[in-house]
Order: sequence, then C-alpha cells, then structure tokens
Amino acid sequence: MNGPLLKVENLTKHYALGSGIFKKSIPVIRAVEGVSFCVEAGETLCIVGESGCGKSTVARLLMRLVEPTGGRVLIDGTDIAGLKKA
Repeated sequence: MNGPLLKVENLTKHYALGSGIFKKSIPVIRAVEGVSFCVEAGETLCIVGESGCGKSTVARLLMRLVEPTGGRVLIDGTDIAGLKKA
C-alpha cells in the first residue's frame, strides 16, 4: 500500500454545554479543533501537551469511542466512519 498507514484530516470534536430551547444557540466546548497528521508504516507517533489540551479526546476519536464533529480518520486508506463497531 502506498501512502500513510494512519491519516487524520481536520479532526474536530465539540461538546454541547446544554440543550437549546426555542432554537436558542447552544454554547459548545471545542475539545479538538482541526487536528491533522499522518503516520507512515514503521513510524511512531507521540501526542503530548498540557493538561486539558485534547490528547485523550484525540485518542478516543481514533478508537471511535466518541464520534467526531468533523474531519476524517483513515486507516490504510479506509475511512473508519464507514466501519462497523465491534
């Protein structure tokens, strides 16, 4: 296979702070915003940062424990959004 083993494109996750009533706008927490990277076969990736910067959320998104608000995760060229959960 040519290309990266793991490709993350513009990954985004927002959490709503409450529910809107009468079409009122709902404030959101932007946990992850526009994260992109590639990992080639044989490479190692380390995600580091301050507490609360979104490292665990990125890991949860990669494992599909939570669904992204936007963006794509491709493993060996296959978008994981189209795969069945185990």
